[in-house]
Amino acid sequence: TTEIYTLSLHDALPISLKNRQVPLCARCLGLLIGTLLFPCYVRDLRIASLLIAAMMIDGVTQALCLRLSKNWLRFLTGIGFAIGCGRLLERGLRCLLNM
Repeated sequence: TTEIYTLSLHDALPISLKNRQVPLCARCLGLLIGTLLFPCYVRDLRIASLLIAAMMIDGVTQALCLRLSKNWLRFLTGIGFAIGCGRLLERGLRCLLNM
């Protein structure tokens, strides 16, 4: 199973969970940490959109081999994406509950 994770993740870092090594890339780690920071989401929808766009631009330009992304950038854009999605989720829930 490790080969499957390694093929789908770029620059996977070994993370220990209950004495098992789990490969986790920097962007996924940022997403995980950003999700845990959900109460710290941004209030401004424009800033949330920019945080989401930053990860999308980083991922797409890397996937198209236009540039090489660094792990610190992947990590930070992952956190920003999760925090930005928190705002969109909060707004969506408000719309649903007000219907």
